[in-house]
Amino acid sequence: MALRLPTRLETLAFVAGFTLMTFELAAARVLAPTVGSSTYVWTSIIGVIIAALSFGFYMGGRLADARGKRRDVMWLLIIAAVLIALATLLYPHVLPWLAGTAVDVRLQAVMAAAILFAPTSFVLGMISPYLAKLNVTSLKTAGTAVANLSMWDAIGGITGTFLTGFFLFGYMGSRAIFIVLVVLLFVSTALLVEKWNRRQWITAGISLYVVALAPTYASAINIDTPSSHYTVFEWVSNNVAMRGLAMGPGGVQSGIRTDQPLEPVFWYTKELANLIEHTPQKQTMLMLGGGTYTLPQQMALKYPKSQIDVVEIDPKLIEVAREHFYYGDPANINLVFADARTYVNQTKKQYDVVVVDVYGNTDIPFTFMTREYGQALSKLVRPGGVVLVNMIAGEQGNCQVLLSALEAPYRDSFKHRLMKPNSTPFSADLPHNIIGIYSNTSRQYAGYADLNIPRIEAYTDDFTPAERLRQEC
Repeated sequence: MALRLPTRLETLAFVAGFTLMTFELAAARVLAPTVGSSTYVWTSIIGVIIAALSFGFYMGGRLADARGKRRDVMWLLIIAAVLIALATLLYPHVLPWLAGTAVDVRLQAVMAAAILFAPTSFVLGMISPYLAKLNVTSLKTAGTAVANLSMWDAIGGITGTFLTGFFLFGYMGSRAIFIVLVVLLFVSTALLVEKWNRRQWITAGISLYVVALAPTYASAINIDTPSSHYTVFEWVSNNVAMRGLAMGPGGVQSGIRTDQPLEPVFWYTKELANLIEHTPQKQTMLMLGGGTYTLPQQMALKYPKSQIDVVEIDPKLIEVAREHFYYGDPANINLVFADARTYVNQTKKQYDVVVVDVYGNTDIPFTFMTREYGQALSKLVRPGGVVLVNMIAGEQGNCQVLLSALEAPYRDSFKHRLMKPNSTPFSADLPHNIIGIYSNTSRQYAGYADLNIPRIEAYTDDFTPAERLRQEC
C-alpha cells in the first residue's frame, strides 16, 4: 500500500496528540519549583489529565452525535488555546498560594493539576470523538477511519514527547512552550475554515497577548534543561549577599556568597570539606552529584595534586555554574555527564574519597537506597578509603525510619560508620542534613560518632518505597 499524506482531519488528530503530550510535560516543569517533581507530582498530573480526557471523550462524543459540525472542532481548538493562555497567566499566582498552604503535597499536586491543566485536557479530549464522527463516511470503512485518526493522534503524542523532552526543554522555557502550543492550535484551525471572522481574530490576539506580553511575575532566573527545572535567585543572610540554585520547593541545593564565591556556605558543604581535609589519602576523589560545582571547585583549588571526578546527570548545569556561580574549570576536575548510579555500576576506577550528594530538591533517586547500589559502590573504594554521604532525614520518629533506609546500603557494605546531624536549630524528628562516614578502616573524626540508629535490611532495585518514606518524614 502506497504511503499518503494525512488528511485534514488526521492532521488535526496529530495536532491534538502533540499538544496534549507537550502540554503534560511542560505542566510538570511548571509545578517543579513550587510543588516539586516527585513521583507524587507526576502521578497527580497524569491522573488528573487522564480523568479530564476521559470526561472530554464522553462529552465530545455526545456533542458530536447531537451536532457533528466541522465548525465545532474549530471552536474546540480555539477554546483549548485560550485555556492554555489562561493557565500561563494563572500559574505564577496559583502555585505559590498552594505551596504556602498546609495541604499535603499530594493534594497540592492534584489541586494544581485540576485548576491549571484539567480544563485544557478536557477540551482536547472532546476533539477526538468529534474528528471520528466527521471522518466516518461509511459503516464499511468506519474501523479504518477511526483507526487512522487514532494512529495520527498517537504519532502526534510520540512526536510531542520526544521533541519536547529531547529538544524544546533545552532551548526554551515552559512559558515559551505554552506560547508555541497556543500558536499551533490557532494555526491548525485554518484546516477547517478558509477565513477567520473578526471575532476569531480578536480571540486569538487576546490569547497570544496573555502568554507572550503579560508579565511573568518572577524576579528569579528560571532555567529549563532537558532533564530538570532550576531557579537561580539571590537573598541576604546576616548582611551577606547570597546566590543559590533550587530544583524545587524544598530549599536551596547549591549556593555561594557573591563576595567570596570560593568559600563553603552551607553546614553540610563545610562538613564535607572539613572531612576531606582530615582524610589522609585524597589523591583521587569521586563526587556523585555536581550541582553548581561549588564543593568540587573548592577541593580542586585546595588540593591541586588531587584528581577529582564529578558525575552529574545534567550537562547543562555546568553552563549554569559558569554563568552564575563563578565556576572556573580547574584542570584537575574531570567532568562526567552521566547518571551517577549508572556510573557506579560501570566504572572500573577506584577512589580514596567518594562524596555522595545526589539530592534533587529534598529527594534522592530510589536507586541510591538499594543493596545493589551499596555493593557496586564498595568496589569503587580503595583500601583505607572513605565514603562521605549527605543525607536528609532525622534521628527520631518517621524521619529515623527514613534515615535507616538511606544509610542501609552503606552500612551493609562497609564495616565502620560514623554520623553527625545538623541538630541546631532542627528537631530530631524533622528532616535535616546528616553526614555519614563509611569505611572498612576504623577512623576518628571530631564530632562524629556511631549514632544509635536501628539497622534495617537494605531495600532492593526491585522494591524501594522512597516516596512513601520521604512523605512520612
